[in-house]
Amino acid sequence: MRLRDLTSGDLTYRELSNYVRGLSPSSATRTALNDGAPEPTGEQVMLADLFDAVAILDWHFTLANSDDKKAKPKKPKPYPRWWAQQPKQRHSSQRVAKLEDARRRKREREQAIAEGRIA
Repeated sequence: MRLRDLTSGDLTYRELSNYVRGLSPSSATRTALNDGAPEPTGEQVMLADLFDAVAILDWHFTLANSDDKKAKPKKPKPYPRWWAQQPKQRHSSQRVAKLEDARRRKREREQAIAEGRIA
């Protein structure tokens, strides 16, 4: 297959797309199309999903068989998928205001301790 076949009509864009998708996830072409980040293999995706499924099943089993009087176990965090785009955390104005207020109270508390008003 040659790229000149694309202009001559012997190769369609759909066929070219299928050829590129058929390349190995670690190929240079697929990595370049993914902004330089390597793509995960099918095995990596399946292992991450399997890890999550086993962790959830274990959590459900523990939750069902734990004493009602004791604290319930926390839901497990999903396996970190390095290939998935992480959502960017944006600080809302409320969150920023709460953080600044907490820092102000901490400074006041430290000052009161230094002055001996608080033991």
